[in-house]
Amino acid sequence: MGNVNKNIEEAARATAYVMERHEEIKNNPLRQKYHFEVPAGWCNDPNGFSILGGKYHLFYQHMPYVSEPGDYKMYWGHAVSENLVDWEDLPVALAPVDECDEGGCWSGCALELDQKVYLMYTGLDARNGMQQGQCMAVSDDGIHFTKTEDSPILADTLCEADKKDFRDPYIWRQNGEWNMILGSTKDHFAQALLYRSNDLKNWRFINTMAESLGELGSVCECPNFFEIGGKYILFISPHGLNLRKSVYLTGNFDYPAGKFFWDTYGEIDWGMDYYAPQVIKDGNGRCIMIGWMNSWNWMPWCDGTYYTSKMGWCGGMALPRELRLDELGRLHFEPVQELKNYRTEPAEMVSETAGEEGISIETADNSHCEMIIDFNLKGTTAEIIQLEVKSNEKEKVLVNLNLKLGEIEFDRSHTFDHLKSKRRCSFRSVSETACRIHVFIDSASVELFTDDYMTCMTNTVYVPENADRIKIRGIGGRVKILKVQSWAIKKN
Repeated sequence: MGNVNKNIEEAARATAYVMERHEEIKNNPLRQKYHFEVPAGWCNDPNGFSILGGKYHLFYQHMPYVSEPGDYKMYWGHAVSENLVDWEDLPVALAPVDECDEGGCWSGCALELDQKVYLMYTGLDARNGMQQGQCMAVSDDGIHFTKTEDSPILADTLCEADKKDFRDPYIWRQNGEWNMILGSTKDHFAQALLYRSNDLKNWRFINTMAESLGELGSVCECPNFFEIGGKYILFISPHGLNLRKSVYLTGNFDYPAGKFFWDTYGEIDWGMDYYAPQVIKDGNGRCIMIGWMNSWNWMPWCDGTYYTSKMGWCGGMALPRELRLDELGRLHFEPVQELKNYRTEPAEMVSETAGEEGISIETADNSHCEMIIDFNLKGTTAEIIQLEVKSNEKEKVLVNLNLKLGEIEFDRSHTFDHLKSKRRCSFRSVSETACRIHVFIDSASVELFTDDYMTCMTNTVYVPENADRIKIRGIGGRVKILKVQSWAIKKN
């Protein structure tokens, strides 16, 4: 492999460049206030989301020198947090400077073993037509990584699956063995492949753990596999599944056969900007999920141009969420409790009604806030409950709760989004007598939670700095508002 320190040298150079650029852009009004955001350059999928040395670590796909995906020759960025909200940028961890990964250090995972930190990732091999293979890097301090001489340690699927789409390792320990799931495809049908090892280096193929017959798309990306309450859950981010982009399956896992039998299928987030989530179990037993808040150009609402790229950065993460599994095998995704520590200046409004003229909501900071809104659906005559946020009347975001059709529509067509995008999903609460929506607004995003946190919509939003009005209105009748609780969110 040559000089094993090439990675450390290039990572240091990239880090210096990124932090210098960060000083130039850090005060831009479109920079997020309480979400993780790349300090400069480009970021996409979370990688190696883990607890190392008692702290939360977030690695991520990163382009330090440009603020768009470019040629996908990815590095790994790195940040650390004690509370999932305050993130400290650490030096770049991986750079695509070796033959095994010269085409890019793509997604993967991290684990701690014998006081060392290991990164397993997909490298694009320059010696073999940019063939995807699974590589390893190791660190004594969890910051500076050296790639192993034998990378790629798994260069072949060892089965009939496509070797060109063979990526995104996720590793866990079970029954005294290391288990690794990889995303792939066969005959244009997505597959999740299972491997096992005793030493993290010598892997044997076990089975096609799950495969698509059309319902899981054409390629499986970024698989995660974990257990909650006696049920196993598989996350995948599929290609070729039209409007679906991150899905979960719940079911049972036969360990000897290496086969996952799923019986529940759901969407992780119905917004336009949520992809490739990763999950950890923390010291309190919580399953915590984090996902990329942006889109790829193969999604119908994205053409590969990104609004903040021209300003020197693009990409960040949605709010971390705690997962809960109900008795029907459905997942609920609730923002982590740590966010409550950043609430300031609480306000409350009770027992109001609104028609098409609307009623204004005032928080201490309408551009960086949290709202919990309860509606009396039984007492509402409106066909649509409309929430207008990030508004100066010309530019605005509209969230339409359509009680007649049982749908939610997120409409950012009145913003700087040149594709004039809208996104719809089912609204389960329409059959109830009351409903709650939970909304987080930051400089360049709106995240909506409802249906007891089963339905999430995450979206980036770009509007002028003066677009900060919030209003609730009833369309085609009046809406009965039980309570609005709001807080400004401020970090120290």
